[in-house]
Formats: sequence, C-alpha cells, structure tokens
Amino acid sequence: MRKPIGILFLIGLAAVAVLGWREVNKPGWFPLQEMRLSGLVNTPVTQATEAVGAEKGSNLLGVDPRTVQARMESLPWVRSVSVKRQFPSTLVIRVVERVAVGMVREQDRLFLVDEYGMTIKPLEKGDPLMLPIIVSAPGEEKAAQVVWLINLLAKHAWLQNRISEAVGLPGGRWTLYTKQGVKVLLSKRTDQELELLKRLQDQYAVLDRKIRQVELRIPGRAMVRFAL
Repeated sequence: MRKPIGILFLIGLAAVAVLGWREVNKPGWFPLQEMRLSGLVNTPVTQATEAVGAEKGSNLLGVDPRTVQARMESLPWVRSVSVKRQFPSTLVIRVVERVAVGMVREQDRLFLVDEYGMTIKPLEKGDPLMLPIIVSAPGEEKAAQVVWLINLLAKHAWLQNRISEAVGLPGGRWTLYTKQGVKVLLSKRTDQELELLKRLQDQYAVLDRKIRQVELRIPGRAMVRFAL
C-alpha cells in the first residue's frame, strides 16, 4: 500500500507546483503599470520600449531583467543598461548611451564612431552631422587612430569645431581640413605645430582668410598658400 500512496503524494506535489506557477504568472498578479526609461538621447523611445518587450498590464514577475538588459544593449546607441523591478507595478530602466565623436568611411558609406573608436551605426537622416570624418592611415588600426585624433582635438579645443575631415598618413602625419576649406599639413610634432597654428590664428586669423593651405611640417615655421 505504501507505493500507491507515494505516487499519489508525488502527483499531489506536482499539481500544487503547476497551480502555484499558474497563479504566480497569471496576468494581474503584479500588473506592470509604469515603465521608467531614463538616459535616452539618440535612441527613439518607441525602439527602446519595443526592445523591452513587456506590455502594460503584463505580470512584472514574468519580466526577466537580464533578458531586458540584453535586448536593450543590442540597440546601436546603447552602451550599458541597468534594469530593476520595483514591486508591485514598476519597471525601472537606466540607459547609458554611446557618444558619437566622428565618422569613418566603410565601403562608400559613413558610419558614426564613439570615443573608443568603435562603430555605432551607419549615418542616417536625423543623426548628428557636424562631426569630423576620420580617415585612418593605411595599415593603422581604425579605432586607435580615431581615439588618438579625438584626444588631440580635445587638447586643442579652439580647433575642435573647425575640422570637417582628418586624414591619417604614413609616419604619423596628418592632414586636417577645416569647414572653410583650409588644408592644414601636420607632421608627428602635432602638439607643437597646432600651438603655432593657434598663435597665427590669434594674431592673423589665418583660418578665416581666403587661404588654401597651411604647411606646418617644417619645425618652427608656417608656410601659407593663398587661394587664387
């Protein structure tokens, strides 16, 4: 008689477990009433909420924070996400987005890159446009070149918003193009050369004149070519 009793006991436990699971996961047990999304700058709210995948009124217990985090972090602008369920009815999501600092060309398309030189996404309508295009030198790692140039421009903030394109050349040389169309030639001594350019800009406003090129690769000297 003990065996049938044992089987009935196990069946009873299984039934209680199933009923308990259904009870806990049924709609309305902890209905989701509010979703607090913060940190969105470039990510559309509709895209973010779609990635969350939880509708209003669904059971908050059925929302897995790790799954929501993984979905959110797959979005192009999103760097990191924290997800927290606040019972009885709130889902709190804090987003840290990536910061676009420039653009690179890949297969005839422009892509936004972040401060670590990593590709964010292809440039599309509505994306920030006032960013320099960065062309890395042949054989050099794109990410390292982007980071180096962004750090250089950060040290020379007066020039930062003037640059439209930066082209890396072999031997650590760079060619900068301003938004006014002035070509600036730099050697490896970029800091010293940009300091000289700053003095010329302060005294003569060279980058605002009708000039075509500023050659700074000769130590301590600057050669200016005027536009015809």
